[in-house]
Amino acid sequence: MKKKLTLVIDDEVIERAKRHARAQNTSVSDMVESYLAEQTREEAWSPPAGSVLVRLTGAVTPDATAASDDERLERALREKYG
Repeated sequence: MKKKLTLVIDDEVIERAKRHARAQNTSVSDMVESYLAEQTREEAWSPPAGSVLVRLTGAVTPDATAASDDERLERALREKYG
């Protein structure tokens, strides 16, 4: 879901950003969103305190003997179908 964000930016910077966006065939909004997404990519997300996700964390542990999802699927299919 997208939401509106109001920023206070110098007029000259806005005009340069608009020219740059036009030259790149994009919008200033898309440029800002891309920049912010890149800058915050490493930010760790954590579920809200008390949420179902917090209560479920650690309830299921991965199969440490299988190296990949494909191997787990193959083993499960072999167990089921022989």
